Amino acid sequence: MDTELEMWILEETGRFVRGDLGNRHSRLDGSTMFEEPLVGFVAGDDPIFDRYREVIGEFHLTPVEVAAKISSERGLPIPAPNQIGVVSYVLPISGATREENSKMRDAPSERWSHTRLFGEQFNQKLETHLVTELTRRGCFAVAPDLEKSIYRWLEDERVGNASTWSQRHIAFAAGLGTFGLSDGLITQRGKAHRLGSIVVNQRFESPSWPDDIHRDCLFFRGGGCMECAKRCPVGAISEKGHDKRKCAEFVFGQTPIIRERYGIDIYACGLCQCGVPCENRIPG
Repeated sequence: MDTELEMWILEETGRFVRGDLGNRHSRLDGSTMFEEPLVGFVAGDDPIFDRYREVIGEFHLTPVEVAAKISSERGLPIPAPNQIGVVSYVLPISGATREENSKMRDAPSERWSHTRLFGEQFNQKLETHLVTELTRRGCFAVAPDLEKSIYRWLEDERVGNASTWSQRHIAFAAGLGTFGLSDGLITQRGKAHRLGSIVVNQRFESPSWPDDIHRDCLFFRGGGCMECAKRCPVGAISEKGHDKRKCAEFVFGQTPIIRERYGIDIYACGLCQCGVPCENRIPG
């Protein structure tokens, strides 16, 4: 384990989020889109990634597969499985954006929609920056969701909308949060966020995980919360969990509404992430 590299990644991620102009609502008021990030690490050959192939689907890539595939494409030596690690980070959405979106009932707010479009552009800019800087330091590094040869979205008969690299599950593996009733990842800074990750040829120690993957959700703790379900305009969240197909139909259907209201082309929602006890913290 390279603790010096871990410290550099922690500091550089925070520095970039605080200082880069891409993390600004440039078309609105110039305020910050994302607050101070959370960063976690996990060993790339940890058995949890094999478990994901069972839980999510055989299509979900392991970090070892990512490293082997991209190394081969680049004509580089393939790193040994025990020398692969994953960096995951959380970009908490600003309080002003969360507050605005919490007042919405049938569609996302303007700030939330801008964060979904321009905030994701910044997220990818951060991933690219980390890959570039890690490469300069002599590391092999790759952001799986930016690699067209391996990353794709698909409709799976069993789990619904899915991808070959689930940022939520990667963040869970890195010890950054647990899952809620709505499938959102509840972190120390809540579940209103965006996520990113990097695979690198460095060994990291895996964190310990809670026995209950829903540990921080009030509903699963017997609190009877279900505020996220009340916030969903189409009833995609219930005691049975999250209906991904019904959710996706609503979210993608927001594109023409956002275009008409805010003048940008993007799909978004986030209603279940705002105005709820786990919006910006682990609920007590």
